[in-house]
Parts: sequence; C-alpha cells; structure tokens
Amino acid sequence: MRKEQITFEASAGGGNLIAGFFCPRDDGNVRSKGVIQICHGMAEYFGRYDEMIGYLNANGFDVCGMDMMGHGATYELNKGRDMPLGYFGDVSDSYMCILKDEMNLHAKAKERFGDDIPYFLYGHSMGSFVARNIYITPEYSKEFEAFVFSSTMGPNPAAGAGLALTGIMKLFGAKSKPGKLVNSIAFGTYNKKIDNPKTDFDWVTSDETEVAKYMSDPLAGFLFTNKGFTDLFELVLRMQKKDAFDAVPPEKKVLLTFGEDDPVGDYGKGPRTVCDSLRAKGVNAEARSYGHYRHEIQHEPVRGQYFEDIARFFEEAARS
Repeated sequence: MRKEQITFEASAGGGNLIAGFFCPRDDGNVRSKGVIQICHGMAEYFGRYDEMIGYLNANGFDVCGMDMMGHGATYELNKGRDMPLGYFGDVSDSYMCILKDEMNLHAKAKERFGDDIPYFLYGHSMGSFVARNIYITPEYSKEFEAFVFSSTMGPNPAAGAGLALTGIMKLFGAKSKPGKLVNSIAFGTYNKKIDNPKTDFDWVTSDETEVAKYMSDPLAGFLFTNKGFTDLFELVLRMQKKDAFDAVPPEKKVLLTFGEDDPVGDYGKGPRTVCDSLRAKGVNAEARSYGHYRHEIQHEPVRGQYFEDIARFFEEAARS
C-alpha cells in the first residue's frame, strides 16, 4: 500500500495544518472504481485503517483520508502551537471546521484522482458523526455517491446535558484540559455488559491483540479535552435535530454497519433507529449487523467479510 501525505491549512485557523493522505491503487492502468474517503473515529487516526485500505486498493478503489485536528499526524504537525490531543481548535465553531477540513481534502482528492470517477464517504464512530453531518448538508453531500456510517449512535438525549457540562468546565478555564469527568460519564459504563473485562477498552473489540495495540499506541485512546467534548456534542446535536433528514439526498444509498455488542450504538438499537428514520424519508438505507461483535468491526475477526461488504456496497452504488 502506498501512502502520500499532504498538508493544508486548517479551517480553524491559527496557523495550524491538517495532515491528509492519498492511498492510490497500484495498478494505475486500470480505471478506478472510485475514491473512498475515510473519516476516522474519536481518539484515533487514519493510519489505523491500513488493513482496510489495502483491501480496498486491491479491489479497485483509491482511498483518501485525513487526521482531524488534535489527532494523529495532524497533532504532531501542530504540537508547537500548544494544540493538545483531543482539541479541534480555538474558534467557537470548530466542530463545523472539521466538516470544512474534510471537504477541503475532498477537493484535493479530486485534483489528485480526477473528477470523472465516483466519490464515497465512510465514517466510523465519531467519524460517522462527521460523515452524517456532511450528509445532511446539501452542498456537501452532493459531492458523494454513497455513504457508510459505521458504529454510529442513535438519538442521544444526554448530548445537551453533556454540552452544558463542558460549558461549565470551560468557564473555569479548563477548555484545553483533559475532560476526565465528562469522559467518565460518557464512557464509564461501556464495559458493563462484558463478563470480567481485562481492560478499560475491552468494549472496542473482542480481539485481545487489537486491544493491546490500541492501549500501547500513544495516539489512540487518549482523553479528549473539555473543548473537544464540546465539539463532539455539537456534532451529535446537529445530526439528530428533528429536521436533520429533511434535506437529505434520497437517491444516494446509505449503509449503517454495527456489532450487536457495541455500546456506542446502544447494542444495535441506535443504527437501526437511524436507518428507520432515513427510510421514512425515502432513502435507500440498510442497517447491517455483524453479530455479537463490538465497536470496531474493522478490527474484529469478521473484518475480512466486512471489508468485502464495504467494497461491494460502494461498487453497487456506483453502478446504480
């Protein structure tokens, strides 16, 4: 797998840069089936999708992605600017800047791969919140032919209370400090249905080797800042507004993938609820369960089938 890194100016400003990546297929003589843009999850980064990217490349797709502000290589680029992990920027609308950064990457991907092939959007977990916010924004969603929302959540009435709590933390000058209290409230019960969990992150995947890799990675599983949680809750509130799906493009296919043992999706209830809401708007949406697996299907034993399904979904969407 080849990976070309680029940098571009962050929408949140402040002289910060975004690290973006292009992963082209090896066979440039064969027409691409399309470009899949990956939005990574919370407290992780694009490089954790290398196995999936390699499969998609081998099956005819080019891939691109970026590390969001406060994550991965983007964090490394901006460390000298006092931009901590889990911090999206100083501006009030930094959650919207995430969407703008993703769309700026998309524009650069069109320059790199051409504008005569289809483009698709894949978002995992928090990345699915980003992808869903792009999906409900007409000027953005028109750029993509189909969408995958992986391990997403359903309606969350606690998001407003979470936003209020982070607001209090910011009033006390703790906006760039780790949100320990918020993190405990938000994720403290995620292991509750696992018998005898060995780590705080057993809910991420049932593969103990993958959990160990996650825990040993300094750029994975870190605590968000209070401001980072603010932006997370803003994304959630925007994507679950009552009129959020009023302007969605019904002609574009949507696939929601999940494991039945994923607490983020309320053990399957969340993705199914979102799928039902989309279908009510006339969208060709499918909620696909992978059985009793946890949050990161891409790191579960079933991932081979999962990668195959993602490639087939986007290929069929391009033909429809």
